[in-house]
Amino acid sequence: MPKIKKIKLRKLAARSLATLGVISPLISQAQSTNTPAATPAPAATSPEAVTNRVLVEAIPIEEQVLPTARPFNSVYGDDRSIIDTPRSVTIISREQLDAISIEDVRDFSKLTSSSYTRSNFGAPTTPDLRGQTADTYVNGIREGLTSNGNGLPVNFNSVESVNIVKGPDTAVFGPSQYVSGHIDLVTKRPYFDGFHGDLTGEFGSYDQRRWAADVGAPINSKLAWRFSYSGENSGSYYYDGFKKTEAGYGALSYIPNDKYDVFFNTEFFYAQYTENFGVNRPTQQLIDNGLYQTGINDNNGVGSTPSDPQNSKYVTSGFPVLNHINLGPLVQLDRRSRLLRPGDDSRGYSLNSQVIQTYHATPSVDIVNNSFFRYVDRDTYSSYYYSEIIDPSWSYEDRTEVRIKLDKHSINTGLDLRYQDVVAYNDFYNEPAAVWDLTKDHTYINYFNSINAPNPFTQVPVPGHPGRYYTPGNGDSGQSHTFFIAPFYQHTWNITDQISVLGGGRGDLVFLNYEDPSGSIPNDSTSVILPNANTSLVYKPIPKLSTYFTYNWSQNAAGAVGNGGGYTTSGNNGFLNSNLRTEAELYEFGAKYSLMDDHLFLGSAFFQQKRSDLQQDRTSRVITTSGIELESTYQPNRDFYTTVGYAYLDAEVNKAQFDVANTSLTPASAQSSSITGDHIRLQGTPEHSINFLTSYKFYKGFGVSTDLQFQSEIHNNTAGTIIIRPQYTLDVTLFYRSKSWDGKISFLNVTDEKNWSAPNAVYGNESIVADLPFNMEGKITYHF
Repeated sequence: MPKIKKIKLRKLAARSLATLGVISPLISQAQSTNTPAATPAPAATSPEAVTNRVLVEAIPIEEQVLPTARPFNSVYGDDRSIIDTPRSVTIISREQLDAISIEDVRDFSKLTSSSYTRSNFGAPTTPDLRGQTADTYVNGIREGLTSNGNGLPVNFNSVESVNIVKGPDTAVFGPSQYVSGHIDLVTKRPYFDGFHGDLTGEFGSYDQRRWAADVGAPINSKLAWRFSYSGENSGSYYYDGFKKTEAGYGALSYIPNDKYDVFFNTEFFYAQYTENFGVNRPTQQLIDNGLYQTGINDNNGVGSTPSDPQNSKYVTSGFPVLNHINLGPLVQLDRRSRLLRPGDDSRGYSLNSQVIQTYHATPSVDIVNNSFFRYVDRDTYSSYYYSEIIDPSWSYEDRTEVRIKLDKHSINTGLDLRYQDVVAYNDFYNEPAAVWDLTKDHTYINYFNSINAPNPFTQVPVPGHPGRYYTPGNGDSGQSHTFFIAPFYQHTWNITDQISVLGGGRGDLVFLNYEDPSGSIPNDSTSVILPNANTSLVYKPIPKLSTYFTYNWSQNAAGAVGNGGGYTTSGNNGFLNSNLRTEAELYEFGAKYSLMDDHLFLGSAFFQQKRSDLQQDRTSRVITTSGIELESTYQPNRDFYTTVGYAYLDAEVNKAQFDVANTSLTPASAQSSSITGDHIRLQGTPEHSINFLTSYKFYKGFGVSTDLQFQSEIHNNTAGTIIIRPQYTLDVTLFYRSKSWDGKISFLNVTDEKNWSAPNAVYGNESIVADLPFNMEGKITYHF
């Protein structure tokens, strides 16, 4: 290789490593995007090996999509290569995030198997994994503060890459009501090699407008900074929709010597937006032929002169008396219409601050402290009717790990402390969603026009919020204080070069306290110990092929059933022991193989997972999911890569799940009460799903990427009488990249499929979301 070419490639590699906040005193961090100064990886995936591979192949780290390109610590805390991690994991690089124009967590289904995410009112904060709501982490620590996946939109301004872990959390991370897995958002790191900056503008169909700036530089050889800002002021495909956001992210890395380093980051996010309940009154005719059932309520069958186009004067909550609907004709649906009164919106802001400190006590001992603070204030009001106020919720977690690496043994042990305070006021008992006719005037969609509102038995005024109400005892209202203290221990024993065993244990001592500001239900407090244990056996017939068996068992405290995320007593029952000890159990067999000189990665997992699921009425169900996950990634050079994933999920629930039916439109056969047996297919989960992404740069920076995702049929309601047929989405992106400029234009849903998204199981008879038709997005970035 000519000398000048070697020099250019070395500069390229240096900048690539610097993107992750790397300088020579901390070269062991080059592969780790989860913690600064992470424990050095094994020789097979050492920073030197990665650097050499970057030099030879000229693929910068930020363009690598192969999961073998870097270790991560999102499963067991300490850094491990994908080959040595006995769990199903998908690593999503910045390259892939950019390629699919990711805007929310539903887009993860384009990149990983078994990640079809239900609509969650158009504002999901976490994806569904293996048919259940997952958890959210930031740099290896739980973010939390929601309970059904709905909340503020996910802000990707701070995100560099994402690790998706399937299955319950291990002993290092502890219990959670989200036991299907988690996403770990790995945030941006400062630059040590010089000043770098990007300016980005995005535009698209239906008045999509976004912008961003990202800059960073060293202050000196020991201290560096980075700052990112993004904003949005967009319209919507749906009538009366909009989204406005402001986000700021700042980070500092300080490395005074080779013994100690610290990484600090903080993020502020504000959003004002419209949720998307979707189309009410879902039927098979609507899905198959686009025909919507019209009709207005008639004073519960008594008959009356309509007070307005919606006859809103006589609307009831639907419990215990149904709203009786006088049926009108079936009409063609305008897919841009959804259940929303003009002026209804959601707003909120959040603040995260995190400090990760690493002390290299000896060549074989690292002490890592990860502390994380989160504050959330939210307000959602929907006139159809739903009301939610989080005012506020905040949490603080501090986890200290002692990581010991010996010749044959690796140990990760320490103490985890977490405090969480949640103030939540929700009113979803009075939610007659199906009563409103979307073909009539939406300005009359207003529950408080009714002579039955407010309900004197279920609606209590919210302190400090005139005109707003909440329902005590609904499982999500009131103030809760929760403190966790948990020692943990994890040990890996490399018996031979081919065989290793891993085991971990943890016990969370949890102190819970609940207060109802109205005094409608009694206050209560309790304490409980939640155990967690995991074990794995790994066999590597050759260094780049591993097979494993993993078992994971835990008890987890199920929190609120709504969006507050706290722990409530739900009336005179107090803290039910069954809700505080919901079990999760995982059996998983898998194999991982890196071949073709590390250009091709193959992964597979065969699993059975059981978990307890808390219902809206505070009863529990057991969900059993058996499945297969297959994933492959191929990247022979800088110009081409492809990823393919397939998942088969056989997901069942042992008894009918709670659902809502508040009008006469829902026949008895469509309600959960009609279901019998103990092997009921899980709502909102496709049996088969496929994702495919490929990208090719063909001429002087010009290229094309294609993304395809497919799902087999999905039950929209728990009874399985409303079925979303098999569907697919095809996206095509044309792009250009140079030293100073990047540009792309994406054609999304290019075949203009009339696709649908399923809601949470509770609303399967009352909601379905019409997905976007063909649309376009453009993005241009200037590098300086």
